[in-house]
Amino acid sequence: MRRTRGFTLAEMLAVMLILGVLLAIGMPSMQELSARTRADSTVFGLRAMLGLARQSAITLNRDVTVCGTSDGKRCSADWREQPALLFADANANRELDPEDRLILQSEVTRRAGVRWRGSGGRAYLRYRPDGGVREFGHFMYCPDGGDLRFGRQLVVSATGRPRLAQDTDGDGVVDNGAQPPQCSS
Repeated sequence: MRRTRGFTLAEMLAVMLILGVLLAIGMPSMQELSARTRADSTVFGLRAMLGLARQSAITLNRDVTVCGTSDGKRCSADWREQPALLFADANANRELDPEDRLILQSEVTRRAGVRWRGSGGRAYLRYRPDGGVREFGHFMYCPDGGDLRFGRQLVVSATGRPRLAQDTDGDGVVDNGAQPPQCSS
């Protein structure tokens, strides 16, 4: 009697069926992990950018402006899908002039869904030489698809220190105390 090596068609189909079921169960978890990682990465990038702006203002003993930009030279009213500028703004005109010092042009805000809401409706933020800010407010990361479970808020207090907003009511959505993220335009 001769033994053959290999798998029968029925065995192969059974293995494929089991793999298909396992993948179907695991895919939503992988998508959630990816969404959480993208949100956390964006917020940590924003936090690092703000830390650099704060430290630069202290070190240079000058105001440092942080804003979204569409052309790399002027602050714009909208941060969404645009890079951010960090620069020592000598004349406080929110434009990168020849006498100003460019500190960083960051791509972290180019990701769709990053918004800034500043005090007085200002679309920029300025760090003072003492490390505080002239405009306080919060950054919001609004995920693609609008699932607010993956939204994040980074609150910038008057002291200039950013902190991550928490889910205070246990619904799975960060709410900055009483305000849930506002991801609609």
